Amino acid sequence: MNRCFTYSRLLRVRRDLELRRTFILGIETSCDDTGAAVIDLQGRLLGESISTQNSTRFGGVIPTIATVLHRDKIEKVVTEALSQANKDVTEMTAVAVTNRPGLKGPLSVGTDYAKYLCKKYHKPMIPVHHMIAHALTVRMEEKVEFPFMILLISGGHSLLGIAKNVKDFDILGSSENDSPGEAFDKIARNLQVHNLPGYRDISGGQAIETLAKKGDPLKINFGIPLRDRRDCMFSFSGFKGNINMFLKREGKEDGHSFPKEGLPDVCASIQYVITKHLCERLQRGIEYCTLHELIKEPGTLVVSGGVASNQFIRRSFTKVCEELGWRAVYPRPKLCTDNGVMIAWTGLELWRQGLDIVQPEDVLKVDTYPRIPMGRDLSESVTKAHIKCKWINILK
Repeated sequence: MNRCFTYSRLLRVRRDLELRRTFILGIETSCDDTGAAVIDLQGRLLGESISTQNSTRFGGVIPTIATVLHRDKIEKVVTEALSQANKDVTEMTAVAVTNRPGLKGPLSVGTDYAKYLCKKYHKPMIPVHHMIAHALTVRMEEKVEFPFMILLISGGHSLLGIAKNVKDFDILGSSENDSPGEAFDKIARNLQVHNLPGYRDISGGQAIETLAKKGDPLKINFGIPLRDRRDCMFSFSGFKGNINMFLKREGKEDGHSFPKEGLPDVCASIQYVITKHLCERLQRGIEYCTLHELIKEPGTLVVSGGVASNQFIRRSFTKVCEELGWRAVYPRPKLCTDNGVMIAWTGLELWRQGLDIVQPEDVLKVDTYPRIPMGRDLSESVTKAHIKCKWINILK
């Protein structure tokens, strides 16, 4: 009896020691940021590194250039993350890597490098969905229980949904055309804000946010997209057209910069319209969840993606949530943009549940997917609900 008790206790001690020695290496290369990070089983960040490409100088992300730059940087970035953590690849329990969705070339660079590490050091691989990583990263810093609402807004996506578990998502609405980040960048390029001193190497969204701080958001009425539709879909292409027509009326198209003194009001009005559109889709999504009791009240909204770094947008989402009795939570701005930390964390979440773990002998079969659904599509159900909302004033 004592011998059995001692043996079982030794097994528990051994298992505890193995868990404490669990380390996940995360690799991110889905767009134009080369990122890597190392975390332990408790989710503590041990080391990270990121190399950001100055895509604004090329007028945006050019996939072929991004692919070449990823190849040049990835080994150095991974080595720096491991060095910060004072670990080497042999000590890693698994390698998590973004393999979907994103740009084909950049995705292949990260996935191929992860395959190389897994084969050479006999480590399992955890393929990660880029958008799911954005949705889950906040759980690394705050206590957020499933289910919760997610709003992912970036240069490539806008998506409203419900996270029911690590791999279980319902989608209420998504982009029909352009993303908010893409709209910010293209409008900033048309306004030629990068010609201003100090604005050359920042994103269009950052430039517009900075200029908007000194402007009147109601100065110019550009119109809120999709006001006539009772759904949670997003659209920014028509809005971009409105801006182009405005510039044409002002005689500032064809390479002529908009007058510097008028930029703050224009940028504030642009930022307001994009934010109001996002807030209206969010409000209807929350009211839909309340109607169908999909999330226990008071609900939690998680906002992530590069556009979620915009402080005006954050304050507006918080306003909507507070008015409806919800709370809004955000990762640190540093974790809203693409990074290796979010991939390592999502890899850990999957590892804990024993999901999507590819053994070393099978890693060469892992493919990349530039486009792939994140979850079940409930957008038609939202449209059929035909919810009429009394819009919340985000400027109060």
